[in-house]
Amino acid sequence: MAFDVNRWMKYARARLNTAVSQGNRSLDRLEAERDAELADKPWLRSDGAAPTLDEARDRIEWEAERQRKAQAEHAAAAAAAAVPTNTGPVTASMPPGSDHAKGSPSVPHSEASAEQTGARLELEAQQRASADRLDQIRAELGVAKPPPSEPGP
Repeated sequence: MAFDVNRWMKYARARLNTAVSQGNRSLDRLEAERDAELADKPWLRSDGAAPTLDEARDRIEWEAERQRKAQAEHAAAAAAAAVPTNTGPVTASMPPGSDHAKGSPSVPHSEASAEQTGARLELEAQQRASADRLDQIRAELGVAKPPPSEPGP
């Protein structure tokens, strides 16, 4: 059995090429993810020591929008959890004035309202915390708070 150096060199070259191509694919994927993230967050591309006013404003707007979306999702989830479900069909054995005949949930009213109140209080606390954080960011950047918008008629 002869030692075939050429065969082993081809094998090593193939293994090396496979490893390099896998690394390149992984790097390309990570670069694409980074570019997608930078497209939504232009302030991350900044190479200066301090952000510009435009970058700071963009970041504040982006953060405010992200928090609004999170609060809306949380409120929708809380509202979905508070929606009563019908416990079953109404039968003749139930008195006409009973709660089940009206289609109310099997959970007593006080528990459901306590859940709604708790969710509302949590949402209000999150809104206060986000408003406080936004005020802190504005103070750090020296940006004035915009005047409150008036509701439409």
